[in-house]
Amino acid sequence: MSTPRTVRSFPQAAPLLQDMSWILSPLLEIPNVKAGVVLSRDGLILGSSDTVDTTSAEGVAAMTSSVLGAVRTLAKTFGGANERIGDLVASTDGSIYYIAPAGRGGALVLRAGPDVDLQRLAFEVRVQTSKLDEAIDEANQSRTPTEGS
Repeated sequence: MSTPRTVRSFPQAAPLLQDMSWILSPLLEIPNVKAGVVLSRDGLILGSSDTVDTTSAEGVAAMTSSVLGAVRTLAKTFGGANERIGDLVASTDGSIYYIAPAGRGGALVLRAGPDVDLQRLAFEVRVQTSKLDEAIDEANQSRTPTEGS
């Protein structure tokens, strides 16, 4: 049985940023999932697993945001301007990288071993990105000034 992985909070980097590390907890319980980062669509860290140091998390968040932007540009260039970007999977000799956009405001990226159950991972990621999208929407609404403020 694997040792449960934990998530680590980051200091707030901007007014919207709340600790969203809890999104990763169920995903890190999947066998062979090694690490994860939650990010805003503009590349700011919203949370990370404890196996990712702050400097690495910042780099992963920035690169993931760039990858999503590149895919949006690719789709637009090839005539798919209104297409929603879905999950992206990239593999190397020893790892699988799973990038999942969450609505308009966030995304998450996971690093897993090559033996990860991709069907289970995809299902669990869908559940968690839905929760992330809701949490980001709630955080945005709490920042919206009300009349008279």
